Amino acid sequence: MTRRIRCAAAVLLTGLLAALTAAPAEAAVVTETVQGRYVRIVSSADWSAAAAMTDGMSVRWDLTVSAHAPDPGSVRVSVSATGAVPLAIDVRTCAEPWRGSDCSSGERTLRADWAVPRGGQPVEIEAMPADAVAHLRLDVRVGDDAQRGASTQIRVHADGLGDALQIGPGPEHALPATGGGIPVPVIVVGGVLVVAAVVILVVAARRRRDGGER
Repeated sequence: MTRRIRCAAAVLLTGLLAALTAAPAEAAVVTETVQGRYVRIVSSADWSAAAAMTDGMSVRWDLTVSAHAPDPGSVRVSVSATGAVPLAIDVRTCAEPWRGSDCSSGERTLRADWAVPRGGQPVEIEAMPADAVAHLRLDVRVGDDAQRGASTQIRVHADGLGDALQIGPGPEHALPATGGGIPVPVIVVGGVLVVAAVVILVVAARRRRDGGER
């Protein structure tokens, strides 16, 4: 009987390890839209992966900026950042929607290995006519000399035609200097599994003391 209990404990511990290993795979791309009176930003990025980013890794952030206005005008697209973690960004734009990693109309590079200023002030990266559509692609990575435990918030702004829009990850997805570690829900589940395994082993030990193995 005790041998069976030990096997059950081993299965629980194996489940814990599997849960911890599988946790990062739950990340998914999130698409959000910010709409002003005329200007719109559509953002797509895997912010869970971004929050767990480590040195040498990058996260891709796709944005579509467009406007529908009755009169001619222009829209300025800018990037701002605040925080202690240096970020390096490659910014490209395409006149058509990206097809995987390809731009059939020919991509334009707006910034390459750009160290984003982190003073919070928006820095313009593109100015476009109001009747144009910009399909922006940002490849964001942690820069050198990042302090462990620090983070940085990054946002993209679109201003024009009386609208002033901005979009970016929420505070829970700030870009870290090192990996985000094991998510809290996984830690909780893991704790339950460990407690269950310990209880089973304690019961087995008591049975040995009371009457020996059967």
